[in-house]
Amino acid sequence: MKNFYTEIDGITMTFNDIGKTEDGMEYIRIYFEKPVEGGFHFLESTLPSLNIVEAEGFSEQEQKSLLDYASRNAFIIWELAREGGMGVA
Repeated sequence: MKNFYTEIDGITMTFNDIGKTEDGMEYIRIYFEKPVEGGFHFLESTLPSLNIVEAEGFSEQEQKSLLDYASRNAFIIWELAREGGMGVA
């Protein structure tokens, strides 16, 4: 389930419930989306690694800024995911 986290400068950040890898490590998929004419700019990443899974439309600098934002907010996102998220999206 996707959970709403925040919206800043027209960019919405959401996150999934906590998942587990095959070796039992926990992770959370995070998403940034910004509506643009004809579609969306988006970035998909994971916590805690902050590796980019998929991205389109955001510049490298924008991607870096979004991942920095995710890093600074990771503790809160983990807490919300452990509590069941906000269940909006």
